[in-house]
Amino acid sequence: MLALALLLESCAASSGATDQWTVAVPSRARRHSARLAGFKHESLPLIASIRGAMKTGDQPLEPPTAQFHRQVIGEAELLALCDGGINYPAAMIFGRVSPEGATRYNLPARQLFVPYTLLLVRRGRNAVLCDVGAGDLGNPGDQAFPGLDHSTSRTNLLVPSLLAAGMEPREVDTVLITHAHPDHVGGMLDAEGRLVFPNAHYYVARQEWDYWMSVDPAVVGARALREHLEQLIAIARKALHAIAERVTLVEGDEEVMSGIRFERALGHTPGHLMVTIAAGGQTIHNISDVVVHPLFLEHPEWAADIDMDAGLADEARRRFFARAAEEHTLVFGHHLGPFPNLGRIAKCGDAWQWQPVSWA
Repeated sequence: MLALALLLESCAASSGATDQWTVAVPSRARRHSARLAGFKHESLPLIASIRGAMKTGDQPLEPPTAQFHRQVIGEAELLALCDGGINYPAAMIFGRVSPEGATRYNLPARQLFVPYTLLLVRRGRNAVLCDVGAGDLGNPGDQAFPGLDHSTSRTNLLVPSLLAAGMEPREVDTVLITHAHPDHVGGMLDAEGRLVFPNAHYYVARQEWDYWMSVDPAVVGARALREHLEQLIAIARKALHAIAERVTLVEGDEEVMSGIRFERALGHTPGHLMVTIAAGGQTIHNISDVVVHPLFLEHPEWAADIDMDAGLADEARRRFFARAAEEHTLVFGHHLGPFPNLGRIAKCGDAWQWQPVSWA
């Protein structure tokens, strides 16, 4: 791990990253202080962030809490919103890594904490949310995935984080669904079965919609998901049925509104999309689950056991990593900590590495 950290520090120093991100808590959020007793924000220097992101065996001492980060780029305001995180069985993420690789990177044998962070874009009159979070998927008492370690897992923090940022769920007018895995659509409905974002219009890939509405369990490629397939299908169908009267199905590479477009990034799921935002002369890519851990940039050939088509996922990763490194664009990853999951991808030898942005 020391050698890897030194390599990352060398690559980071040569990249000259100077991004600064700011945090603010509007007065409206104080009205919800009773619900947000655990609210906090942190500042981390660049190299400490990189090292922290690469400590794959570390588990949080406490469950995550509601938090947000805000950045204005040109005419767009970006909000990174914490939805929590879950302790996964490590094999679900690194199950196809060789024993030599697992030893070299000190990969955990049992549990791996995976953060969940969502991106909201405010532009003009529009408030565009990318995915709706996990709902109660990772909370104690959840029965959908009983094998999860709930000791430091906590989800369903999207709405508290949104409130902390001074927004109400009813203000969200557009929701872009990157794919229909539970941590991206499990928060579609509240405890009473009502849409959490009642005024939103929804967009999802037709290929993704058709897949989950008609999936044959016998042909699911992601081996780590097979034992949970019944739960996966039930969660996806419940969420998609709930928006059936207010959804637009897109074919793939397609502009949703001025400056915001979908791009195909297939493999993790059959219709997996990423979202590209153009603002202030910059480009920000929300890559969703193109990569689910920073080590996959160091080793793009590693296939996560939750990728439904490992070959396509590998192609999507390599294609995007090369593009992002060449263009030096900002990248947001749903699982790419540390919070706020924003950074850049740099070429480093024959592979790439994740450089989280620093902020004031």
